[in-house]
Amino acid sequence: MQKILLADSDKELIDKVKNAPGNEHYVFEQARTGEEVLEKLADFEPKLVYIDLLLPEMHGIELLKRIRANPKSEGLGVILSSTNSMIQNFHAAIKEGVDYFLTKPFEIPFLYILFDRFFEGTLLPEDFGPEEAPHIEEHETYTPRNHDIHSYLKFWGTRGSNAVSGSEYIRFGGNTVCLEVRHGEDMVIIDAGTGIRPLGKTIDTSVYKTIHIFLSHTHWDHVTGFPFFDPVYDPDVQIIIWSPVGFEKSTRELFTEMLAYSYFPVRLEDIRAKISFNDLRDGHPVSIGDITINTHYAFHPGATLCFKIQVGGKSLGYATDNEMLLGYHGNPNAIGKDHSLIKTHQSIIDFFKNCDILVHEAQYTPLEYQRRVGWGHSSISNAAVLCKYAEIKEWIVTHHDPKHTDEDLLDKLQLHKDILKECNLHCQVQMAFDDMKILI
Repeated sequence: MQKILLADSDKELIDKVKNAPGNEHYVFEQARTGEEVLEKLADFEPKLVYIDLLLPEMHGIELLKRIRANPKSEGLGVILSSTNSMIQNFHAAIKEGVDYFLTKPFEIPFLYILFDRFFEGTLLPEDFGPEEAPHIEEHETYTPRNHDIHSYLKFWGTRGSNAVSGSEYIRFGGNTVCLEVRHGEDMVIIDAGTGIRPLGKTIDTSVYKTIHIFLSHTHWDHVTGFPFFDPVYDPDVQIIIWSPVGFEKSTRELFTEMLAYSYFPVRLEDIRAKISFNDLRDGHPVSIGDITINTHYAFHPGATLCFKIQVGGKSLGYATDNEMLLGYHGNPNAIGKDHSLIKTHQSIIDFFKNCDILVHEAQYTPLEYQRRVGWGHSSISNAAVLCKYAEIKEWIVTHHDPKHTDEDLLDKLQLHKDILKECNLHCQVQMAFDDMKILI
């Protein structure tokens, strides 16, 4: 009886081959690694060896080359088999003198036919694969569900305080805060920092005749881009500005002063678009088409709001200026649910509870925050407490400090991850950057 060495790590396949009809004509031995094959070639002295291409420890092509380079293996038949039946592997096997390249999966009786052909002296390699690709019906092809590319958040500015530029700010950008929210034909803009300027160049005012801008507050970094927003110079456009009620002057009065001739060549009353101002109040939602904007007071100097955007079945929190746990410098794990600081922040925690995404600032590291208490911005660790009790699963950090370069923000990102891990929070975190788009 003829000896055949079977080399494959699939024990179930080996057992099927050894126990198949016709096995009485052959004596089988098995190997599971390339080195074991080389050992059993000397001890077992087979006439034919079946080898899986991806045999552990040694690739089938390397094993084939070593067999063909050994004078003692002259006349030994080699059948290579693999699910990795790429044409490059086929050609390499043919070049090294394989007797047959067998594509997995295969029927066991066909393998026995190959055994018989070899010992009859009629086994020859066949051409690789079909001449034409098999026809596949459309319904047989997996087609993943595409996101609606017309429903998204886009960050046009992610800096706080003031805009920055230079080679150290290329990755995350330097425009101050501006967020675009789109859902089909509905659009709202949140904040009018310098990021609103590039946004304005993309808006087709023949389609968007009414544009809604929501201001979290009227500090410079949130409004300074407004005079450079192209649609304000289109007479066919109506721009509605929504803003919290301030302590000193109305938003209209502030915009009028900002656009005085001493500061800018175009006054508010000379702007060609139709401008109107509406008050935003805590707890009073506003709907623009299918986009609903909910509001809540933020912990920041002056009348400042944070937002919860409900759109496309998702709930998205947005807070660029919110000093959580004012003056707290301790370990975030020390803030239990019954801590007095949690009780004073329970309303805003409930506001953001279970948002699908929370966009929230963490402008300072814990060390930086020691010198910034009362400035209206959170430390990373204090913002993490909000994520914990609001049960946030995805956190996007925005309103980056203008002093923080790309390298600094990458270091801060790692610090965010370290703090979340220490707090045992299963929350994904990433840094927002200019032009970042999140599909809803």
